[in-house]
Amino acid sequence: MLDTLERRVGMYTMFQSFSEVCAFLDGFDMCSDTATMNGFRTWLGRRGKGPKELTWWGLVLCEVDPTLKVSDVCSFSPERHQEAVAALFSLLRDYLRTLGSD
Repeated sequence: MLDTLERRVGMYTMFQSFSEVCAFLDGFDMCSDTATMNGFRTWLGRRGKGPKELTWWGLVLCEVDPTLKVSDVCSFSPERHQEAVAALFSLLRDYLRTLGSD
């Protein structure tokens, strides 16, 4: 299912930006009542790439570049958005593998 979401992210967001993809995944997670993204945040925090108190999307940005802040997303180029979205889906795949479900 994650592969389908990633391939068709443009169907669910207008500009395929990192912020829009994160908002979509949060909404999807809330509607599905799985709390996957809460577990993802905990998993990311344990990786130690950013402060544990950050949101999951903030922790993903720390994985892309430790100097990034959530507010930096406003000035991302299309290429930087694409890089962040690709990192997000890669990290989600790694996380889901630890759960034994992808």
